[in-house]
Amino acid sequence: MQPIRILIAVITVVFFTAGCKKTLEEHPYDFYSSENMFNTAADAEAAATGMYGELHTWNMFKSPYWSDIDFDNDHVSGPGWLMGTEGVANYSSAWTVPNLWLGFYTLNYQATTILDKVPAIQMDSIVRGRILGEAYFFRAWAFFHLVRLWGDVPLRLNRLTGAGSADMARAPVKDIYAQIISDLQQAESLLLARKDPRSGPAGKVTRGAAQTLLAKVYLTMASASLPGAGISVRGGTDNNDYTWTKNVVKGYEGMDSKSLFIKARDKAKQVMDSGEYKLFSSWAEVWSMGNKNGQEHIWSLQATNDNTFGTLFEQYYSAPSFGGYGYLWITNFHYDEYESTDERVQTGVYHRWMQNGAWMYYPERDSLKYKYGADSSVARYMKTPFLTKYWTGNMAPNESIGYRGCNFPLLRYADVLLIYAEAENEVNGPTSNAYNAINQVRSRSKATPVPPGLTQQAFRSFVFAERGREFTQEANRKFDLLRWGIYVQVMSKLGVVDNNSKIRSDKQLLMPIPDAELNANKLINGNNPGW
Repeated sequence: MQPIRILIAVITVVFFTAGCKKTLEEHPYDFYSSENMFNTAADAEAAATGMYGELHTWNMFKSPYWSDIDFDNDHVSGPGWLMGTEGVANYSSAWTVPNLWLGFYTLNYQATTILDKVPAIQMDSIVRGRILGEAYFFRAWAFFHLVRLWGDVPLRLNRLTGAGSADMARAPVKDIYAQIISDLQQAESLLLARKDPRSGPAGKVTRGAAQTLLAKVYLTMASASLPGAGISVRGGTDNNDYTWTKNVVKGYEGMDSKSLFIKARDKAKQVMDSGEYKLFSSWAEVWSMGNKNGQEHIWSLQATNDNTFGTLFEQYYSAPSFGGYGYLWITNFHYDEYESTDERVQTGVYHRWMQNGAWMYYPERDSLKYKYGADSSVARYMKTPFLTKYWTGNMAPNESIGYRGCNFPLLRYADVLLIYAEAENEVNGPTSNAYNAINQVRSRSKATPVPPGLTQQAFRSFVFAERGREFTQEANRKFDLLRWGIYVQVMSKLGVVDNNSKIRSDKQLLMPIPDAELNANKLINGNNPGW
């Protein structure tokens, strides 16, 4: 990871210009200081690394990415001061929304510039192809988020160069997905295998990342366009299973759901058959600091213990006195979705910690189940469970809690297996292959196998729940609720959790387009419904 970190630092200091522009459309700018920076192979490498640098800005992972996407789902909760905007889907008041919009379009602009400039550079053709593959990947990754969060958006595929170039109408969802698929297919053909020495330092996207993201894109389109499917989700104030019949998600009408599920399944199988990735033998190994970029990590945000490349996940998600402030926790009903033997709660949830001079326990009813001895201090019990996955280790004496070297998983192999299980079930029903894929994830965590003899709907619901258990607080849950068309129903059934409203309406299916974009772009005549 060190080489990419150093290179990002150089790019940040030397090449990036006014990154805090109000919007990309309002103030077109080049992320290089001059046109003549695209002359050598080193220039091309620097440009590619610059895209990774954008991930560490206040437009992306310094806050907006995870607060806009991960605060708003049925499995997460927190204090009112933190959840008062994004956590209750009050996106018109959230400063993070316009920043996130800018972050994705900045990535798009950087990628498009590379695609425009790098082909003319005289350099090793394989390395040049890999750099172009990275650009195609990032452009697809940016638009995949834009279309899921905002729906129809401007499909900018050219650099902004002059007056009036900011004006562009919103493209339909289907056209955006067509471009995403095209870009990912290009990326897949150009990127190298993970172990190829020319693939770049750890943290760079490789062929497996493009294939995995493409499988995820196909799965999103397939499930969103599937009509009339029933799916059961645990929730509500009584923590029961509720069955919902989904409608086709707006914008996904007319897509061929069956063929898309086949494509998702086959692309996931391609990653499975490549032999490049496999699950760690235990769930805890996934999160070990010594296993960064290991066998299960297909692509992760790279982080180090400094303010430039550090992340705040440990501070926000970990329990107090374990490297964090305990700002965010999972809901109690989600905790109850795990079996007591499941490592994802055995070691994945804090059950005992010291806070303000007292030992804190969670939950009171299970305090005797876990391997913690009695203490002479007075025991107190917390009502909220905190996850351990973003804990980086023991804090050094007098070390301040802040930006830490905690990578964030963007694509990992467990997702490939669950994509395959979901898609195979939709194509052929709950076959032995579908069972085998999901049971690999469950057995790794010491959870019991999926019950035999499930119907297609029951298996669908089990996979959906398993995704929630496996990817808690990894910015997946909201997208799963949206693509299955049950976001409003599931959230509203919860009502109020920890004094935060989970009640949603159709308005919150999409985020509002930032005012700066509406003011700058004459071809957008209105905002998303309700905003």
